[in-house]
Amino acid sequence: MNLFIGDNGQGKTNLLESVAILALSTSPRVRRESELIGPLGGECRIEAEIESGGRRREIKVSVRSAGEGSRRAIEVDGVSKRALDLPGILRVTLFWPDDLSLIKSGPDHRRRLLNQMLVQIVPGYARHLARYARALDQRNRLLRQVGRGEQRPQALDAWDAQLAELGDLITAARVPAVQRLNLIAQTHHRQICGDELSIAYQGSTSPLLELLQMTRVDDVRRGATGVGPHRDDLVILIGGRPGRSHASQGQQRTAAVSMKLAEADLVTESSQENPVLLLDDVLSELDGERRRALLERLGPGGQTVITAVEADAFEGRLNSQSSISRVVAGTVIRGG
Repeated sequence: MNLFIGDNGQGKTNLLESVAILALSTSPRVRRESELIGPLGGECRIEAEIESGGRRREIKVSVRSAGEGSRRAIEVDGVSKRALDLPGILRVTLFWPDDLSLIKSGPDHRRRLLNQMLVQIVPGYARHLARYARALDQRNRLLRQVGRGEQRPQALDAWDAQLAELGDLITAARVPAVQRLNLIAQTHHRQICGDELSIAYQGSTSPLLELLQMTRVDDVRRGATGVGPHRDDLVILIGGRPGRSHASQGQQRTAAVSMKLAEADLVTESSQENPVLLLDDVLSELDGERRRALLERLGPGGQTVITAVEADAFEGRLNSQSSISRVVAGTVIRGG
């Protein structure tokens, strides 16, 4: 357990975000890479030595300002890599304060949980996801052109075929993963509070090409693709009732903790290696019972990186292998 304590605004979250970028190739917090670059320079750089799969490797990620955008460069052991090649070398499970709203937030949040988990454990998933996003953007542009009479509807056929092929691959990876996630999360949830938790994938099981053809007229009218894995969601029941509308805030947070613990277990199960757990000041958002439940279930043998404002909550949890540091104005001071 590696504990980093410090006041708000000192850079604790930046530290966890950096580790997450090494695993995912992108930031889990910002939409544009240019936002990663601070005001004092034109570049940000992350370098780390990692141990994974019995090997030591060096990963470097840099983002440099380029006009109004940015340019990213990735190296693994001194060899240039594409962003799609990075997930799976280092595996992490992230837990931000926003994740405590996983149940009541919109479907984007739940899809992001699935995607961040699957890019690390399913070969080719990151590539399929990136190609799907590009095909979806092209199809949506073409839909608007068809709607304005600038293109014939038949021009959509090629993009429908490509989008359907990629979408079916993404769904085929998600469905069994959610089934397994459900079983593991149920066990954690019962141990924490005794209530029943159910998680199911919400999306059509029909081939996506059929759905795209069925909904083409509606898609042209609105200028956007209305079906596919970019629209799918998770249905979460707590005590047999919809968690989003019928569960209390405490129940929703317990379910969110159970789902994140299940995510870590599923990554371990799939890769035969414990992911690095990144917990960003989540304990301060939990009551005493849920805080104890989370700390008790942090698996042995893995590495956990936790940020907090103070160390009081961790008394009795630290041992000779633990470390504690203080973060002050972006600088890590060992020993707290």
